[in-house]
Amino acid sequence: MIRCLVVDDEPLVRERLRTLLAAHADVQVVGERGDGPSALEAFQELAPDVVFLDIQMPGVSGLEVAETWRREGSLPVVVFVTAFDEFALEAFRLNALDYLTKPIDPERFTESLDRAREVLARQNRDDLDRRIQAMLDMHERRQSVRPHIVVRDRERYLLVPTTEIHALEATGNYVCVHCERAKHILRSTLSALEAKLDPQRFLRIHRSWIVNLDRVREAQPWTKGSWIVVTRGGLQIPVGQQYRDVLLKILA
Repeated sequence: MIRCLVVDDEPLVRERLRTLLAAHADVQVVGERGDGPSALEAFQELAPDVVFLDIQMPGVSGLEVAETWRREGSLPVVVFVTAFDEFALEAFRLNALDYLTKPIDPERFTESLDRAREVLARQNRDDLDRRIQAMLDMHERRQSVRPHIVVRDRERYLLVPTTEIHALEATGNYVCVHCERAKHILRSTLSALEAKLDPQRFLRIHRSWIVNLDRVREAQPWTKGSWIVVTRGGLQIPVGQQYRDVLLKILA
């Protein structure tokens, strides 16, 4: 018997999920909760196998609840439930995580439950934990996004809006910021700047390059199975082999 916990601050959504789960003989709804703190308490008490977890809840969000479980090494199989949230959906897609959007479609719900059964049947869930961690990291980055970066120009400090950036290139101990009509040199690391940029817009496609997806004109095959990205300003950027799959998911 699969033990399920339903967590959502909307009573009608909880009722909907209970009704859908009741149609499956191998599933038992062991509890339902309407907020993050009570979900954390219920998890300790009820030990569910699968949690249907709302993302947008007041106080403690579903992502924060999942992060707490992951940190404690007790992450259950989670099916995230969300109203339309562009960032959340993109993060789920990129990390191949399961989610349901409201209103919940019965067929889509059945697919999610089947996938949960498959995950529970596996002995090793390290891959699922890794994908959830990657999604949570994206969420954390989004919280610290800056609308601009500061660059020094002799005695002046310039605020460069991130919307004007086409790409960033690591060059030794510096980063070259490529914009429409200018290039700026910063003494920093690419990773430090990456942490300040919107992960929904800026994508690392090479160990030395981050590109602004809003400024990409095209992606095209290059030599020996490799790819390049061309910005609207004509900049040609190589796509590293290890980043190719992420890029192709976005282009799909």
